[in-house]
Amino acid sequence: MTLLMATTVACIALVSATANADVIRDENPYKLLEKVANETFNRIGAERDQINESLDHFRVIIREEMMPYVDSVYAAKRVLGRNLKDTTEEQRQEFYKVFRDYLIATYGRAFTQYDETKHTVEFDNANRFEEGSKAVTVYTRVIEQGRPPIRMDFKMRYDDNDNLWKAYDMVVEGVSLLNSKAAEISAVIRSRGIDGTIELLREKANEPIRNYDGDESL
Repeated sequence: MTLLMATTVACIALVSATANADVIRDENPYKLLEKVANETFNRIGAERDQINESLDHFRVIIREEMMPYVDSVYAAKRVLGRNLKDTTEEQRQEFYKVFRDYLIATYGRAFTQYDETKHTVEFDNANRFEEGSKAVTVYTRVIEQGRPPIRMDFKMRYDDNDNLWKAYDMVVEGVSLLNSKAAEISAVIRSRGIDGTIELLREKANEPIRNYDGDESL
């Protein structure tokens, strides 16, 4: 399994940048996920020359196309877990910010494996959505000819404040990105403290985007 599509469809996770007037809205999270993914993939293909000049251009695409739909604050709280109660309000706000930037960089590295000429994504049947639900898991499959499909499940929740479906976790071949990062960050907090963890995440977030080499650990 590659982290390729791990973040390839992470393009479909969700935050709260709903101040953006162009934000895509759909009461059906399955349809929303597909729309956001297609917008992102289309832009990657259209701006491939800029990406080839600098892989850091992925940051721009991810920030503008994906992050308006990634619930990074909710995900950050889940990652902190029990450590959340031991932080000050200032530390929490700083952690939320650097964790979002870290996600952008992580997604950017994963997208270096994406090739619009080779990969396609199959989306879950939108008719599976039950009206009135507030939490769903949307299944997708990344297809590359000659290789087994990569299974990716997106956990999404409805934000009543923003009136928007947001994804907060991605499960690739049964492995939760959120749970993996929670375990890593918990270990870092034990050794470095919350301030040291924030600084490490900031360093990782600011590293230049490079081709994914199979190591995304802190």
